[in-house]
Amino acid sequence: MAEREASFRFSVRAPAPGDVHTLERIEQECFSDPWPAHLLLAEVHAPGRFHRVLTGEGGDVLAYLLCAWQYLDLHILKVATQPEYRRRGLASYLIELAQRHAKAFAADSVTLEVRKSNVSAIALYTQLDFKAVGYRRRYYGDGEDALVMTWHAP
Repeated sequence: MAEREASFRFSVRAPAPGDVHTLERIEQECFSDPWPAHLLLAEVHAPGRFHRVLTGEGGDVLAYLLCAWQYLDLHILKVATQPEYRRRGLASYLIELAQRHAKAFAADSVTLEVRKSNVSAIALYTQLDFKAVGYRRRYYGDGEDALVMTWHAP
């Protein structure tokens, strides 16, 4: 178990199919374009992925990370934290796990897309040494552009 705050403890594990309904609920709370349960389930079962969930002391999923390899780049598909657990370092912890995983497998980079309007997420990724490398025009279903950000492994 890791400790991020004096009285806040959590565990890290790979997601299980039984987590999908919780992941779907978190998706709906966190994103204007949430993935449905069948896509989340397919992702949980997909081979060769790097996925992690953080669970509280009672076993409840607090945050999750879904990543897929794209050659020598680990691509962050999703990172989300239940709203009541935000600002406690959980997303940072998950992204740092992805960065360490990428380094351990000799990856060149970790990449993600983020809504141009999501200034708090962009600030978080910038703190974790991600750099803006481009845009994906009209990437989201509502037509908003995505900022592409990449962290290069040292």
